Amino acid sequence: MTLTYKQLFPTLVFLFLFTFSVVSQEHPSIHQTEYEKYKDLPKKASLFDPSGAGIVPLRNVAKRTPTSAVFGYFPYWKYPESVADMQFDLLSHIAVFDFSVLSNGNLSPPSAWPWTDLINAAHEAGVKIILTAVNFTGSQIHELLTDPDIKENFFAQLKSYLQTYDLQGVNIDFENIYQSDRGDTLNGFMADLSLFLHSELPGSEVSIAVPPVNWGGWQFTGLAEACDYIFIMGYNFYGPWSSTSGACAPLTGGSYNISRTVNNEFAAVAENDPDKLILGVPYYGNRWETEDGEAYSTAIDHTNQPTYSIAKNTADEHGSLWDGVSQTPYCSYIENESWYQVWYDSDTSLGLKYDLAEAFDYKGVGMWALGYDSDKPELWDEIRRRYTGASAIGEVRRNQVEISIVNTEENNLKIRFSADANDQITLVLTSITGRVICQHSYKATFSGIQLTEIPVRDVLQGIYIVKVLLRGGNSLRMGTVKILI
Repeated sequence: MTLTYKQLFPTLVFLFLFTFSVVSQEHPSIHQTEYEKYKDLPKKASLFDPSGAGIVPLRNVAKRTPTSAVFGYFPYWKYPESVADMQFDLLSHIAVFDFSVLSNGNLSPPSAWPWTDLINAAHEAGVKIILTAVNFTGSQIHELLTDPDIKENFFAQLKSYLQTYDLQGVNIDFENIYQSDRGDTLNGFMADLSLFLHSELPGSEVSIAVPPVNWGGWQFTGLAEACDYIFIMGYNFYGPWSSTSGACAPLTGGSYNISRTVNNEFAAVAENDPDKLILGVPYYGNRWETEDGEAYSTAIDHTNQPTYSIAKNTADEHGSLWDGVSQTPYCSYIENESWYQVWYDSDTSLGLKYDLAEAFDYKGVGMWALGYDSDKPELWDEIRRRYTGASAIGEVRRNQVEISIVNTEENNLKIRFSADANDQITLVLTSITGRVICQHSYKATFSGIQLTEIPVRDVLQGIYIVKVLLRGGNSLRMGTVKILI
């Protein structure tokens, strides 16, 4: 059953007033905690020309869907394996996470950059690729905002990257900004950046990620005027710091929730410029060891923040429960004589948040993060139903693609299969354990037999899996074959 915000409104009014304990202070966002978790991984070399050669321009799709913006962050630790699960026709923006901003204003690109396969697949579908500029150190951000030389270098770096890799804009993800810098200083910086990029690269977009609560110093109305749009990080209401279990993004209940964010924190922006707001939602959850199985039980230990795919698997195994206070699902179970709870967002609870964004005429919605649903279709299905007017994509027809492979004398895998014109083709070579060796995406220009070669001269001998995915319209076909290299 799909509920709408209007149907729930009487209940929401009551629950909005109902309060339970939520720690009223700022905490590191999931963007920062996962950045810290993965930052020391060794960077991989790109499979593509580092100069950006081979990147195709953004295609102008006449009847572009979705009807609203759907803006997804795509972190480097999900590349390249999650590219195959992308439904590009349901996205408007993919924000590449992350380009770290160094203390001198230089940019450090993500592992395996450039992601030419992702960029080309997105551009062919009319999806904009956004550079996410990241810094989580207040002192460095202060220098970046106030030092003319560092600021000028940063602007020049952004222009260079956007031009070189045909990117459509920048999303500023600066967190832990000094409270004294969050008002006029930040807004002036964003206005200068917008003026610079709009002048140097007409059509480029400038946006910024902000918390769902003004913990002090933010001037959201002026910030909206200074850039093209704001991404509201509508999550992180509960996390590792919480004394009880609870929803990552409660629609209602408690002192702070998504309804309060929309109705209070960004009301002035929505009144004047609703098209400058994107409501972000979580594709992740929280797992605690708890005192008992009841909702909002005392937290003994916060174990992790599982992706949607993992959280949904856990809920499917132990049984999903619905919390009427926050309007989100969770599950409780006993493991090794201890209680555990996993709270997450489902297609139903996300749909209620999308209702809220629509009710206030927001520019659209977004998520942290793409790839966190793995190959599960239901979150894509909710977006498809809501923003394209079409039914959900059909079940993946597995082993419907016949594949023949020859290992040539030049140590290339020659892959032969049949596809229809305009099919979006994704080829993936993985180890037997699932580690991605290489991946290639492109669009079929004709119907019939397709021949593609993958170099394997540097691949160690062993058993590997070749996967071919063909996406056309509302159908997705897949074939796999094991080979010995």
